[in-house]
Amino acid sequence: MIKTILLTGAGGYVGSVLTPKLLKIGYEVRAFDLYIYGDDVFNAVDDKTNLTVIKGDLRDIELLKRSLVNVDAVIHLACISNDPSFELNPDLGKSINYDAFVPLVELSKQAGVERFVYASSSSVYGVRDELAVT
Repeated sequence: MIKTILLTGAGGYVGSVLTPKLLKIGYEVRAFDLYIYGDDVFNAVDDKTNLTVIKGDLRDIELLKRSLVNVDAVIHLACISNDPSFELNPDLGKSINYDAFVPLVELSKQAGVERFVYASSSSVYGVRDELAVT
C-alpha cells in the first residue's frame, strides 16, 4: 500500500500543484526540490502535517538516500524543463535530466520503493533530423 511519496521537482510548475492534491487525499509527501523559484510554493497548504520539504539537489546521492528511507513511491518530475532553459546551460541540463536519472532509479530500487512514476514533456526527447523507421 502506497502511503509515502517522494516527489522530485515538487517546487516546479506541476509539482507545486500536485503536492497539495496528494496531501489532500491522504498521502505523506516528501517534496524534494532546489526551490530556485522560491520556497513559498506550499504557503497556501492548510495542513502541512504530512508534508516534508526537502531543499536539495537531485545529484546529491547522500541526500537522496536519506530522502528515500521508508518511501513507497517516487514521482519524478525534477528537470530542466524547456528547451530555452536547457540551452542556457546544456551541461547542467544533461546533468539534471539525464545523468541524475539512473542513480535515482537505482537508489529507489535499493530503498524498496514499490512504484516509480516518471513524467516528462516533449522537451526531454530531443530533436531528430530524420524520420524514424519502425
